[in-house]
Amino acid sequence: MSKEIEIKFKLGSEDFTKVKEKVSKIAKFVKKVNQIDEYFTPSHRNFMEPEYPFEYLSIRQRGGKGILNYKHFHPENVKEFTHCDELEFEIDSEGFRKMFSALNFRSLVVVEKEREIYDNSKFKICFDTVKELGQFIEIEVLKEFGNVSEIREKLFEFAKSLGIDISRADNRGYPYMLMKLKGSIK
Repeated sequence: MSKEIEIKFKLGSEDFTKVKEKVSKIAKFVKKVNQIDEYFTPSHRNFMEPEYPFEYLSIRQRGGKGILNYKHFHPENVKEFTHCDELEFEIDSEGFRKMFSALNFRSLVVVEKEREIYDNSKFKICFDTVKELGQFIEIEVLKEFGNVSEIREKLFEFAKSLGIDISRADNRGYPYMLMKLKGSIK
């Protein structure tokens, strides 16, 4: 299990373009990809039941590969998470969808995004255009800076250096935002 520490900000189109220009001068462009993630919940334990869901299970499509992804956010059931534990395995997507159906897992939402990835050796910077939600920047730590709190401080310092209003951080995640938009959660 790996630990993922990242921050996310929704940006208007003008800010999205400005921040991308700044990043392109200080980080290496890695690739542009289309990503589709379908989120599920088991019938015996609804992941969306808590006021602030903290577990997500998805089948991801990445360049022709299927990936089973599980994330457990910490601390649990709070408005603002600090990090998550993450497990990922390459799978046969269709086979897993059939198994989930047989096990009575319910599909919650499908998140489709176009992602541009940059790397500056300390941070992975992703510019996401998410269908129905808009444009975002996601910054993930690639280098150890200490404990979770110290790492988050470095992430926010970096975001601020890009001209991002750090008070507008959004760490609810795309599936949560999309389900809220569609009225499937409160």
